[in-house]
Amino acid sequence: MTTSRGPAVIMYLVGAFEFVLGAVFFSVGNFVPEVRTSFMLVGGGLAATAVILILVGTRLHRRFREAQEVRERGVRGTAQVLGARQTGVYMNEQPQVALQLRITAPGHGTYDTTVKEYVPLIAAGMLGTGRPLTVLVDPLDPARVVIEWSFAAGPTAPTPPVPPAASAFTKEKILATGLPGTIRVLAAEFAGSLDEQGRPVYSTQLHITVEGRAPVAGPAVFAVPLDRVSVMQPGGVIPIKADPSDPMKFAADWDRLATG
Repeated sequence: MTTSRGPAVIMYLVGAFEFVLGAVFFSVGNFVPEVRTSFMLVGGGLAATAVILILVGTRLHRRFREAQEVRERGVRGTAQVLGARQTGVYMNEQPQVALQLRITAPGHGTYDTTVKEYVPLIAAGMLGTGRPLTVLVDPLDPARVVIEWSFAAGPTAPTPPVPPAASAFTKEKILATGLPGTIRVLAAEFAGSLDEQGRPVYSTQLHITVEGRAPVAGPAVFAVPLDRVSVMQPGGVIPIKADPSDPMKFAADWDRLATG
């Protein structure tokens, strides 16, 4: 969708200029027999171009209005980029990209779709990193998606640390009483620190699936046993137990994951 009114306004202005210029050529050709044929042809071409530009502007303006509607009433979700292909079209030096997305949003669950977006240059470099995009989805039509590029370009807010004793107690309780599920790693990065047991801590973006619950996606920070670090890459799957009331509160069930 088009999230700015600017491209539509430009098309309208250029189309109006082409139409006026075409009218001038028509008028001159009508009063000057020596150049009538050539000026009429040029005037007709300019008028036809003006009509095309105004139609394109109308389409862009309609897409802008649709994007505004989604921004006003849409539900926030996340999207994993499965594939990206430039279409060869540019707008204000921004390339249009056909994005294959796996979206997770409240009310729609997880589904795959393809959208064409003009990608800001500041955000283009992160499309292949595995980092999820923040999106807004029409609650009535999952095909209407607006990507929040400002979130993509900005830094990810750090997750506050949990005290070691409270963290251990919470994990034991969740492993004993939680619902079984899995997490799929969308992106993972070593946070540069170790926990109290000497395990490396990873900052991650995850897709979480829990039995009897709609899939969710979001960030998490947790420690990983040294003999399990090979799973911390995009596509890695880890068995978990999750809090029945909040799937984002989970504990990795490392004993059910093969070493590697």
